[in-house]
Amino acid sequence: MNEEDQRYLADAACRIEKLLISRTAMPLRPEGLSPDLQAFAEKFDHLLEAMEALRRFAIALGNGDLSHEPPKRLHLLDSLKQLQANLRHLTWQTLEVAAGNFDQQVDFLGEFSAAFNKMVEGLREKRTAEEQMRHLSLHDALTGLYNRTFFNEEIERLRLSPDYPVSFLIADLDDLKPVNDTYGHQVGDLLIQTAARLLEHGVRGEDSVVRVGGDEFTIILYGTDRTTANAVLDRIRTALHAYNRRNESLSIHMSLGTATAQDDADLEDALRRADEAMYQDKVQRKEKLRNG
Repeated sequence: MNEEDQRYLADAACRIEKLLISRTAMPLRPEGLSPDLQAFAEKFDHLLEAMEALRRFAIALGNGDLSHEPPKRLHLLDSLKQLQANLRHLTWQTLEVAAGNFDQQVDFLGEFSAAFNKMVEGLREKRTAEEQMRHLSLHDALTGLYNRTFFNEEIERLRLSPDYPVSFLIADLDDLKPVNDTYGHQVGDLLIQTAARLLEHGVRGEDSVVRVGGDEFTIILYGTDRTTANAVLDRIRTALHAYNRRNESLSIHMSLGTATAQDDADLEDALRRADEAMYQDKVQRKEKLRNG
């Protein structure tokens, strides 16, 4: 072993020590080695280059830097490359979860996958519970229609909406108290539920039918002018007459009124006009019954 060989082996041992303490260990690029050691030195330099790339890549991953691109065709890094790809995909899935997409599942990171999936399941259950609570807070338990809370929120939303005209149809279920007194509240509840279905079937799916009180309903007809609102009112009256012909023993009578708001400033007045029209209809119907 010549002097260059001895110096090289000492330097190589120093490089190995640096690798073991995770420090930079650059290739030696030796010259003047004996032929037997020269072949080893070339392979050892390649190993040093690979280990340095591995060290830098591992540090980047440890620091959360998923943008670091390692050298290609370096199979020593394959496992870390796969880890990087998994973490990139996991990052995307986490962003999806943050955006409300709880359909994400992880199955490539062992115990972490189970923890991630459990977290997503918990978030999904929490959102479902919140949606159920929100639904209950905005809907009437007896009829399934929207309730007054929804109505108040929707009026506030309409104040900021550019979509006009908006029409209101107010319906008041007549003679509910005599039905409750004669047949019981269970029959009265059935009457309210039937009235709700008749009102729902008389409007479009995008319109809002609201039970604002015990026997009071308000329908919000979006993008509807006065002529169309009157046509809806006539359609509901026709449906009521048809129902009563089939159910003479327990008929349903409703007083109806409608009015149209041309802009947000007209909302309250339109509601008042619709309410007045409903009471006028109630008075006229009672007079008609008295006069036979």
